[in-house]
Amino acid sequence: MTSTHSPTPAYVLGAACFGRGIMALLSPRKEYGNVGLPLESQTAASDPTTHRDGLVSPLMYFKGIREISYGLVLMALQQQGNASAVTTVAAVLSLVRLGDGLVVWLRGGDELRFKAWGHWITGFGFVGWVFWRWNH
Repeated sequence: MTSTHSPTPAYVLGAACFGRGIMALLSPRKEYGNVGLPLESQTAASDPTTHRDGLVSPLMYFKGIREISYGLVLMALQQQGNASAVTTVAAVLSLVRLGDGLVVWLRGGDELRFKAWGHWITGFGFVGWVFWRWNH
């Protein structure tokens, strides 16, 4: 299926996701602060705001791989001219971003809670793009 939509947003957003994934893989400790989560503690049941010198979980590598995958999928589907699939993936990504924001809000602690807004703004940005694509 071909599209009348500009391919640029899909490539830009795909490259942004890919880049965020690379950042997580190359610097997982720093990525905790970027996304708004405290480092892991050696004891799992204490206040998350006290873990500035904590451990990096292997889950941060999953996050990096997830982001790279999202970016590659967006760009590949755009390259294939599959407009419906690009829109569907963007809709899924909006839910992911909104969900990530909720996790940060609930688990980031008082010091990092504000970073949830970055996830929500991105999520609603994807929602807006999806609605625009559906209506044009």
